[in-house]
Amino acid sequence: MSSLAELFARQAAWTPRAPALLTDRGPVDYAELDRRSAALAAELAARGVGPESRVGVLLPRGPDLVTALLAVWRVGGAYVPLDPEHPARRSAQVLQDTAPAVLVTGSDVRVRPSDLGADAPVVHVEDAYAGHRDAPRTIVPADPDTAAYVLHTSGSTGRPKGVVVTHGGIANRVLWTVRRHRLGPADRILHKTAVTFDAAGWEIFAPLVSGGAVAIAPPGADRDPALLLRSVAAHRATVLQVVPSLLRVLVGEPDWSGCETLRLLFSAGEPLDAELCRQLLERHGCEIWNTYGPTECAIDVAAHRVDPAVPSGPVPLGRAIDRTRLRVLDEMGEPVPVGVPGELYVGGAGVARGYAGRPDLTAERFVPDPYGLPGARLYRTGDLVAWRADGRLRFLGRIDRQVKVNGVRIEPAEVEGALTAHPGVGAAAVTARDGRLVAYVTPARGLAVAPAGVELRAHLRDRLPAPMVPAVFVPLAELPLTASGKIDRGALPAGDGPGPSADRRPLSAAEWTVAECWMELLDGARPGPSDDFFKLGGHSLLLAGLAARLRERTGAPVDVADLYSAATVERQAALLTAARPAAGDEGDGAVPRARRDGPQPASHGQRRMWLLDRMNPGAAEYTVPLMLRLDVTPDVLERALTRLAARHEALRTRFRMDDADLVQVVDPPRPVPVRVVDAEPGALPGLVAAEVAEGFDLRDGPVWRGTLLREPGAVPLVLLTFHHIACDGTSLLVVERELRELCATGAAEDDVPDPDRIDHVDYTTWQRRRVETRAAADLDHWRRTLAGAEPLDLPADRPRPAVRDAAGAVVRWTLPADRARQLVRVGHAHGATPYTTLLTAFACLLGGYAGTRDLLVGSPVSDRVRPELEPVVGFLSETLVHRLDLSGDPDFGTALTRAAAVVRASLAHRHVPFDRLVAELAPGADRSRTPLFQVMFDLQDDGVSGPAEDPADAGLLDHAWRVARTDLGLTVRRSADGALAGRFEYATALFGETTVRRLADRFVRLLGALADRPRVPVGDLATATGAERC
Repeated sequence: MSSLAELFARQAAWTPRAPALLTDRGPVDYAELDRRSAALAAELAARGVGPESRVGVLLPRGPDLVTALLAVWRVGGAYVPLDPEHPARRSAQVLQDTAPAVLVTGSDVRVRPSDLGADAPVVHVEDAYAGHRDAPRTIVPADPDTAAYVLHTSGSTGRPKGVVVTHGGIANRVLWTVRRHRLGPADRILHKTAVTFDAAGWEIFAPLVSGGAVAIAPPGADRDPALLLRSVAAHRATVLQVVPSLLRVLVGEPDWSGCETLRLLFSAGEPLDAELCRQLLERHGCEIWNTYGPTECAIDVAAHRVDPAVPSGPVPLGRAIDRTRLRVLDEMGEPVPVGVPGELYVGGAGVARGYAGRPDLTAERFVPDPYGLPGARLYRTGDLVAWRADGRLRFLGRIDRQVKVNGVRIEPAEVEGALTAHPGVGAAAVTARDGRLVAYVTPARGLAVAPAGVELRAHLRDRLPAPMVPAVFVPLAELPLTASGKIDRGALPAGDGPGPSADRRPLSAAEWTVAECWMELLDGARPGPSDDFFKLGGHSLLLAGLAARLRERTGAPVDVADLYSAATVERQAALLTAARPAAGDEGDGAVPRARRDGPQPASHGQRRMWLLDRMNPGAAEYTVPLMLRLDVTPDVLERALTRLAARHEALRTRFRMDDADLVQVVDPPRPVPVRVVDAEPGALPGLVAAEVAEGFDLRDGPVWRGTLLREPGAVPLVLLTFHHIACDGTSLLVVERELRELCATGAAEDDVPDPDRIDHVDYTTWQRRRVETRAAADLDHWRRTLAGAEPLDLPADRPRPAVRDAAGAVVRWTLPADRARQLVRVGHAHGATPYTTLLTAFACLLGGYAGTRDLLVGSPVSDRVRPELEPVVGFLSETLVHRLDLSGDPDFGTALTRAAAVVRASLAHRHVPFDRLVAELAPGADRSRTPLFQVMFDLQDDGVSGPAEDPADAGLLDHAWRVARTDLGLTVRRSADGALAGRFEYATALFGETTVRRLADRFVRLLGALADRPRVPVGDLATATGAERC
């Protein structure tokens, strides 16, 4: 992904004379803004500014401010915005907190750097413009994970805390806006937000990377509604962003003349009400969007287009923007059902690195994502939300103002209201400290001191239940306030009683590096040298994230397997000390663009799919379906599918052998035809079955197709079928999301080409190079691990054919959310993820059914280990083999512990492609069964409904499913409320439907028994639930 600075420079080269900035003094074109920012960048570079350097920017809203931000990014640095209107004390705290390498200001800025105690070198923009008139237009490429800006928000200690947002995070938010709202040269976005607020970022950079113009509002426009409307009219602005409180005043303004150009209005920062939107639409017809996001997540993470047909009520927060994950969890970290309040956690590209210089607070708010990829994190927003039935979020309030004392939930505002009802109290603030409720009170006007605690306690006892009466009353002359006039609760005195202290051995520099990474990934407490990563809550999926963090900070190529063996701080620090960056080893670094000058080698996964297809050309064994109900016409669907194919190379790729190597041939974009079928009543199951049963020609293509099935009185059914060589599970999510967006907009406009976009060909080249450097060492692990393993022979209804028959069918089962959450909690108590917990339960079922204690279970694993690979469509997965040990009839807790170690080791040695593993360990394998393993397990925990979103449509797919890729496969999907939906895929040549249904029933009973009695030997539980035989 190109940085925003690179995209701006590219736009400046394309449209040098187009207006980039619109001011009261006239426009500034792209060429001039490019020249100025290059000049200032040259001065910054001369002073040593580069990637990860902090640069203070003390400038008012205007052309110099935009220039400075671009200049900082041109050299790869991170800007630290300072508002000249802010109190000098706050700006001084920001400078002290970030210690910028340089401070950029202007000669006309009334605040002098010396007033802020700044000791950094000062650069005046005017001097830089004059001194570097002919500066080259160079740009330092910015890694997506490096810092782009440090924005300070109110801190719990009374000091502002700096949020470190990455280049990839802000680019994702800005480019989503450009794509979703089709911003272009005709757009003029009014920039009125102070640069110390993150929303200013997209106001500035969205137009500059899409050929539009930044319309700079005059001073005071953000507070004066009449002036704001005059600015919209003067600059012919097309896009405006406001908070609801300002919007409410704007609606009441009498003069909206000249605002006809306004087509998009964004509301953010406060809850939005549909009634207010209705009033606006009566004044001016435009598209209204409600956006939501904390500073810690690169401006916004969710958005919702306001429906004019809904006249009242709160507007929902909406759905996640691109490359963003939204999870609503309860106090135990479990997903909540639809309609049930929970805390919102955010993951994905926009999540900030953390708080500058605050590893403790970073670890508290940025937590591991137990449901995401290895190393993925979630930001705890502190916001109380709930899922609506339509998949959108509604906002309920803040969690962090609610406290719990002695098991009783208390809303401080209610206690504060009762306190201020006392005639002697002027203001009050209530919080919980050390398990007690503490009230802070100030005297009413005319009184020297606030009433005594005994008097206030008696006053409250007449108004509140006993648990809501504070235990401690702290009199204050006045309550501390934030810059915005709100009570600064973090600055309230502690009352009485010191906080706990820790007596730990001092850490070396290397140990501190390890400890900081642990604090980011785990629970926030600073570990000691001998603390164990896994005993503190670490697990296998976090090891890759730990390795990546250590490598980013030190350059040391620490291997996941080594971290697993060296689990303490001091031992991992020793690994860092011993390791040195390997020359030319790119490891898991950013995926580079590959050449496009002809056919490229296929990935290892594609090669495996090709070989399987050659054994039975055109078979449907590896067909992947996606079914959606969309109210769409054939022409719109055809345009949408054509746009999808143009975006994703895997959807227009063919394969051929070239000198004994498989290569992929990417065809140029061309129209994608849609087959339209008007189905008679009752004909849909047969039509879906026929479509899913049809294979693909991988040599001549295409590798996917689309069908629109229409039946009377129903929303049309869109059925897309792919060959697995072009699509994996995550790809289905990408295709579904993009198809919905394209169909909603009519797919009328072509995408703006992005020459730096990472696609499947780039992944293929990157993967093959990575495998070359790591596979040999990992292969030794697999030789040891799989030595002596025997095939799994499940008791079958029919004898096994001499040649494996791929015919199959499916049986579904469900486990309610409350039972599923209980099972997952048992897993968490033993350091096991939901994946490991369900895998272990599956092994217990198989062990009892087959009478064996040594099992090999195959499992797909995503290879999307870099954020730039998340939106790629294609086959980006590998297959692992887990050897699970149930010897000695362990209880479930012990089995979980064993399985967790197996999964950790499998992930640590995942770099051997499965086809190579088969060639090395099972040459000339038995043709009657799949090589290495005969059963497979997969957990899909992505918060979507799967290949078919409607239960009735899922039944259509079950009816159509006629293949089995192993003897028995289990796929489990965790829904948003935590419930489990599973499907057994079985070989009909071996098993009858009745047998598999009995097996599914016993598995559901076994899951409940394992959750209720994790200390009972699994063999006894299998016997008790009938899982030992079906």
